[in-house]
Amino acid sequence: MTDQPWFLPAAFGAVLSLQLVLLVILLRLSSRVSGLSRQIAPPASSPAAQELAERKEATGEQKKLFAEFIAEDPSRSDLPKKEQFAEFRKWRDRKGLNWKGSGDAV
Repeated sequence: MTDQPWFLPAAFGAVLSLQLVLLVILLRLSSRVSGLSRQIAPPASSPAAQELAERKEATGEQKKLFAEFIAEDPSRSDLPKKEQFAEFRKWRDRKGLNWKGSGDAV
């Protein structure tokens, strides 16, 4: 079967054409997926995106405060997590960093 002079060029051509068809199909699917993802994704200036950015900023600030809390007394890092956070809440309250809700009595 491989003795014929046209076999190798024909096999190579068939494989090459199948790969080209597969490439075209993949490119079309990729464009459809990117179009769908643009439709689904909210715009960057939406209120949800702004709220997420504010939450990230607040979380970063809390991490800095917690690091400061631990730095003041390194033995606090040896406490169990539940006690650490209870002490951290008290520490924030002493420093005036806690939010006072409308229902809280001062």
